[in-house]
Amino acid sequence: MQSGPLNLPDKPEQTLNILCLHTAASNIAIFDAAATALAQNSTPLSHLVMPELLAEAERSGGMTTPLRQRLAQLIASLLPSFDAILITCSTLGPVADEFRLQDRVMRTDAMLASALQRHAGPTVALCAAESTLAATRTLFCSPGSQVEVVLVENAWAAFKAGENSRYFALLATAAEQAYQQGAVAVALAQSSMTPVAQQFPAAQRPLTAPFLALQACYDLR
Repeated sequence: MQSGPLNLPDKPEQTLNILCLHTAASNIAIFDAAATALAQNSTPLSHLVMPELLAEAERSGGMTTPLRQRLAQLIASLLPSFDAILITCSTLGPVADEFRLQDRVMRTDAMLASALQRHAGPTVALCAAESTLAATRTLFCSPGSQVEVVLVENAWAAFKAGENSRYFALLATAAEQAYQQGAVAVALAQSSMTPVAQQFPAAQRPLTAPFLALQACYDLR
């Protein structure tokens, strides 16, 4: 689904309606694939793509208070039509803190951070977009944790230019370097990075957000 008017479904019983709020259309296929892999008997995911929100945050060096307020209002208007709303953009993710737990507004990288923090020893969270660094550090680097947040230079420029092969290659190299430098686990902190994980053997596969986030949603039932 592209930006613009969203056709809101009625919420039938015995199903779970999940809305994924994206800032990159490429994340639609990533989350649909994760839902398929989980093989849940639920309605298909709904998607709302709003790249202009990330563009605004990037121009401002991060999410501003006015942007956060507008996004919270948008999400609040959508809540009656969905059982859960996933914010898949790590730059915009902190707006989930504006909602109560029972509202089921979740940032996908929160489940990723929890999974990474369960590893004992040094770990690395890779970021591509500079605009998400502050939010990612706040989320991943809890007191006492050994998580290092690393910005992968030039990766976001490649992504925005549509150079996916280069984007994934830069991320894969950064993950390999993290392992070589002693990381016991690596997390790909942005959902757009997810395909990179498949380049690694299962025993050394970086953690990704879509599968973890959707499983957390399905566990709400």
